[in-house]
Amino acid sequence: MKKLSLCALALVLSSCASVVSGARQNVTVITPDVEGAACSLADSKGRTWYIEETPGTALVKRGDGPISVICNKDGYKKGVALLEEQIAGANYGNLALGPIAPIGYVIDGMGGAAQKYKDSVNVYLDPVAKKEPWETSYDY
Repeated sequence: MKKLSLCALALVLSSCASVVSGARQNVTVITPDVEGAACSLADSKGRTWYIEETPGTALVKRGDGPISVICNKDGYKKGVALLEEQIAGANYGNLALGPIAPIGYVIDGMGGAAQKYKDSVNVYLDPVAKKEPWETSYDY
């Protein structure tokens, strides 16, 4: 029983990023010079989060690859950005635990806590070109 308790304690203590930062994080989407765009964020596992109006924030799950961000607004072309994963700083806390560090890396990696995204992403929307009256074509 004592060995089981020590193993459980080692597992909990060894997953530093899971304890410090968790497996989810807020990501804010900004569409510079254009407010009120609707955006979707999708990861490689098929999970999708929605933001009704920019600037806005979504709570996303970490650890499932890059997130594609697509924003739309009437009068503008679709804007697209890619939010790449980075290594979470708290993951380096596993190094301080010496021989049980590999356990922490596995736990943090499986739960997504070993990765993180930038806190915000800019998605640029270009206006749709308007035709001047003399550029209109008529079918006769």
